[in-house]
Amino acid sequence: MRIAIRSCLIAVTLITFSGGRPAAQTPTYPYDHIHLNVPDPAVASVWYEKNIPGGRRITEAPDRIMYGSTRLMFLRSATAKPSAGSAIDHIGFSVADLDAKMKEWEAAGITVTTPVRDVPKLFKLAFLEDPWGTRIEVVQDPELLGLHHVHLRNPNPDEGYAWLLDKFGGKRDRLKGTIDGIRYDYDGFTSVWVLITKGEAEPSQGRAIDHIGWRSVGDLQATIDSLRAKKVEVTSEPRPLTLPNGPPINFSYVAGPAGARIELVERPGLKPGQ
Repeated sequence: MRIAIRSCLIAVTLITFSGGRPAAQTPTYPYDHIHLNVPDPAVASVWYEKNIPGGRRITEAPDRIMYGSTRLMFLRSATAKPSAGSAIDHIGFSVADLDAKMKEWEAAGITVTTPVRDVPKLFKLAFLEDPWGTRIEVVQDPELLGLHHVHLRNPNPDEGYAWLLDKFGGKRDRLKGTIDGIRYDYDGFTSVWVLITKGEAEPSQGRAIDHIGWRSVGDLQATIDSLRAKKVEVTSEPRPLTLPNGPPINFSYVAGPAGARIELVERPGLKPGQ
């Protein structure tokens, strides 16, 4: 009997430390930015700075607003289609008192597409639209104020979540124990949820939310090589960019799930969260 038990233990050990072992979990990448298409970046940055709480202007380049450690940046485009229905359907912000903010937004003439409703076991939420077609969810979640989440669309959400976990890490969890999502936490960076709604989606490039971005914590070329080894389509090879008032960066683009455009950025010389 002891010999049989020992044999079983050896077999389990061999499975655990050999080909039967599950692949190691991908380390979490910090979430970095959201890039919006607008006709006039200066006007758009002022609109967000004025109307969406929690942002602060940064000076590394013109017209950038920082929410926690996530940059909201703007590309000049007069032809972008609304974000709703694309692979990056909307972005979410959390405020301390949603009813009070709704009164301010309505008085300012901001487009409210869905009035406030209280979702049981979740939180109060509503939907706005900025003047250039970005769908914005606003929620009352005191645990994560400011930029709260990015909401994707995918015909198969589980496949989308599996792709993100394999490529960018994160923690699969349930927001308030109710909604499936991935939470991106990294030392020095503020947390961001990525949620996925089931539905057909169009590519995000050229929509109001053009792309989203993660930070490469090491050499960007090495990061891109590791993603390519995982069969990720690299749509733009790493290249440098000198910012007007900040350290130079390196950036690259990959094709994400269901047509979501994703940027990878290396920011040498900056501390976590900067």
